[in-house]
Formats: sequence, structure tokens, C-alpha cells
Amino acid sequence: MIEVRTCARLHLGLLDNSGKHGRLYGSIGLAVDHPNLVLRAEKSESLVIEGMETERVSIYAQRFIDRYGLPAGVHLNLLASIPAHVGLGSGTQIALAVGAALTRLAGLDLSMEEIALAGGRGVRSGIGIAAFQHGGFVLDGGHRILPGLESSPEAQITRIETNKVPPILFRHSVPKNWCFVTVIPGNAQGFSGEKENSAFLHLTKPGPQLVEKVSWLLLMKMLPSLVEDDIVGFGQALTEIQRMVGDCFSSVQGGSFSNPVSRKVIEFLLERGAVGAGQSSWGPAVYGLVRGNESARRLREEVQTFLAGLGGGQGFCVRPRNRGAIIRKIEEVVHVPTGLQTRRQGGI
Repeated sequence: MIEVRTCARLHLGLLDNSGKHGRLYGSIGLAVDHPNLVLRAEKSESLVIEGMETERVSIYAQRFIDRYGLPAGVHLNLLASIPAHVGLGSGTQIALAVGAALTRLAGLDLSMEEIALAGGRGVRSGIGIAAFQHGGFVLDGGHRILPGLESSPEAQITRIETNKVPPILFRHSVPKNWCFVTVIPGNAQGFSGEKENSAFLHLTKPGPQLVEKVSWLLLMKMLPSLVEDDIVGFGQALTEIQRMVGDCFSSVQGGSFSNPVSRKVIEFLLERGAVGAGQSSWGPAVYGLVRGNESARRLREEVQTFLAGLGGGQGFCVRPRNRGAIIRKIEEVVHVPTGLQTRRQGGI
């Protein structure tokens, strides 16, 4: 039996959804230690799916089998799952966990990129893939737009290199005492599936000045602050990047954040001491950054009380996860190698 353990990720923003300079998207994010996903897999005479998220597990398993023809039969059981469609990257983690488990069971030599592409992941962001593989803070370079005459959003998306996942430009461990108070407002969901695809086509295209400012904040404030353990500088850059990226998303979200409750929670987190705050991906999950477990615990209790007057929801404290997924066979624990970007560098 193979067991795969992986975690959620926070998506901190996109660099450029205009594609005017030959690349589209580019993402910032980091892996966190909660919520967790646990998948167990063993050979079987047929495809058997049980546990949580059976429909999505079945879809990703069938995609893998259709592409590689192996294994002929498998029993998959998802014991723990990341909440779906709230901005924590559950789809990518399920797809990669299923693909990694089937790769081991079939004895295949596949790179993480090949596993991701088999599951249809990495179409826009590479953060979830890098979080599964490496953990930590990650910056990806988006997709190269292939040459063509058309410049419409639809044409750009169909002309990106679909046989590649976004390259990882920077990866760094996050200080262990940085805590993210993460909140999922009740009765709200983010965009996914066709709704997400349609939304990307109708996003407001950022002007060159906005893209340049986001890039400057990332390069000259966020990244140095991370390396130097400057949580205040990191938080300031994060909040400002979130505000600017949110303005581009307002045309499809109805505001800078996915719903009024998420916006109010972000404002509350900042007022009560978070050094930075924002929305993960399409939300509705939001987060506030503080240093230390005690500060995180206190802020979580305060925001939980605040949520009670806004229809409820769930607040919890998460810390950075600076390693990738763990794959365990019987009693042997194997960490995902960091050099899985090409087949030649080794498989799972």
C-alpha cells in the first residue's frame, strides 16, 4: 500500500494577466501545514474509489490511466481532504497525490511535471505543483505565449505552452514562527471549473505601470523581507500586492475580494494586528500574517467571534510547510525528491 500526505497552499497573487510581454500569469504562493490531504492506494482487480471526494479522485485516476495505461486496477481511499473550492488548492493536491501514488504502484519513472500534466494541472499557476514537490515560498514564471497574430484574451490562453507547467523562478523556506490566521467565511465559495475559465477571460487587463509596481514590490520588498526574516516588510508588500491584483479581479468578483464578508475579515485582521493580509486565489479563504503562536491564537479567537456576527465560518492557524509531500510505502518513508523537473532527474 502507498500512502501520500500533502497539504494546502496559499496563493498570494498573480504578476501579469495581460500577456503583453510574451508571458501570461506568474504566481506567488506558499505551502502551509494545514489542512492536510491523506490518500492511500493499493493494487486491485479494478478501479475502486472510496472515502472523501470520490468524484474528483475518480476523474484524476481515470485521466492518469487513460494516458499511461497503468495500473490496470487500483483501490484508492482518500482519508483526509482539503476543503474544495475555497482557494486552498485542493484540486491540484488531489491530482498530484493520485498521480504520485499510481506512478509508484505502476513502477513508472515519471517527473512531477508529467504527473501534473496527466491530471490537467498547471494550466495557469505552478504554485500547487511546487508546494507538493518542495514546500516553502514559491514564485513561478507563468506561461510563455506562442507566436501568433491574434491578441484577444481567448487567443492568448489557447496559445500558451500547454505541454509545460510554469517554471519555478524562486523557492525559499519561510520562517517557522510566521503564522497565517486563515479564515473561510460560511456559505461562500470561490470560482472553479468553467466559471473560473470564463472569469479569466473577462479579467481587467492591468496597465504596464501596475504590472511594474507589482514586480518591483515582489523583487525589492517581498523577497528580500522573506530572506531577512522581516515579517513587517513582507506583510506590507503582501497587502499592497493583494490590493493591486484585487483591482484587476474586481470586474468578475464584484469587488477587490470575492465577497463582502471576506473583505470585512481582511480589514478586521489588519486592524487587530496582522502585518499583512489577503485572499488566497479566488477565495473565499483569506489570511492574516502574524509572528508567533500566541499572537496567532489570540487573533484566531478574535476573528472567530467576529465571524459569528457575519454568518459564521471557520478560522484556524497554519504555519509554513517547508518540505514537499511525503510518500510512504508500508513502514518506509520517502520524501519527494527536489529534482523532479525532468524525467532524467529522477522519478517518484
